[in-house]
Amino acid sequence: KKIRTMTGHQTRVGTIAWNSTLLASGSRDRLIFLRDYRVREQHVKKLVGHKQEVCGLKWSFDERQLASGGNDNKLLIWNAQSSSPIVR
Repeated sequence: KKIRTMTGHQTRVGTIAWNSTLLASGSRDRLIFLRDYRVREQHVKKLVGHKQEVCGLKWSFDERQLASGGNDNKLLIWNAQSSSPIVR
């Protein structure tokens, strides 16, 4: 049974990462969407920072930070509460 369809990315999603309440998805469109499965909105936050495809995502052990890797050879660290990377 389909529960939900998630939209937002304009191109294919290449990576996802779950924490206890958020699903992070990264795509060829260079964007990262944070989605909270408990709310109706398609995404609760859009993270913009990569210049090429987002190819890897990983939450920290305490689920407060998200690391993203891109084909632009950049590793960005994001705070789950902010829309700007805290480390470039």
